This record gives sequence, structure tokens and C-alpha cells, in this order.
Amino acid sequence: CEQNSCIDPLTSTPIGSPCGCVLPIRVKLKLGVASYAVFPLIAELEIDVAGGTYLKQSQVRIMGADADNQDQEKTVVNIDLVPLGEKFDNATALLIYERFWQKKVAINASHFGDYEVVYVHYP
Repeated sequence: CEQNSCIDPLTSTPIGSPCGCVLPIRVKLKLGVASYAVFPLIAELEIDVAGGTYLKQSQVRIMGADADNQDQEKTVVNIDLVPLGEKFDNATALLIYERFWQKKVAINASHFGDYEVVYVHYP
């Protein structure tokens, strides 16, 4: 899939899926810790998000993490959740949306602090 280039908002399929472009669920979270504390633990954050959304770790992609503009001791994280097929079905997309907004995605507070959901987008 190295030569597979997808045009935004599409992204490439997860490892283990046939090569192609898919529509991800885009999530932005604000974590209660500074960015320097997040970077060494990106894989753990992926595992936490995958577990809380019933996805595989390969379906969770941390696309970026930056210090929050208003509070440098918090980190804004952009996450793409990638379907195994062409797209998420409506029931799965709704379940993921609700789990984030109801704060049912258990993210390790001792590593990442409390989190706020900035948005969950899926067309």
C-alpha cells in the first residue's frame, strides 16, 4: 500500500486490510497533561482508545498532538478511527460517537489526566 495516496478526508486502510481509501471517524481530545508526557505513551493511548471503542489498535491512528493554545499544560490530540471495510456502518459510528461524548472510553488518567472531547466527526 506504500503507493496508495488518499485525498482528505479519506485515509488509507489499516494494516491487514486490502489496500484502499476509507472514511475515518475523526476525534479531537484535550488531555489533562502536557504534550511532553503524551509522546512517549502514544501506543498506550492507541490501546486505550481501541479498547474503549471496540476497535483493533491498528484502526486507531494518532494523527497529531500539540500543546493546547489556552493551556500549555494540556494536550490536544487528533485521532483517526479507521474502518476495516469501506466505511463504518451507522450503528458502529453512533456507538463510537456516544462512547466518547458519554466519556465511556477509559483513557488511563494516571498517564493522560482527565480528557475533554472537542469533537467527533463522521459524515
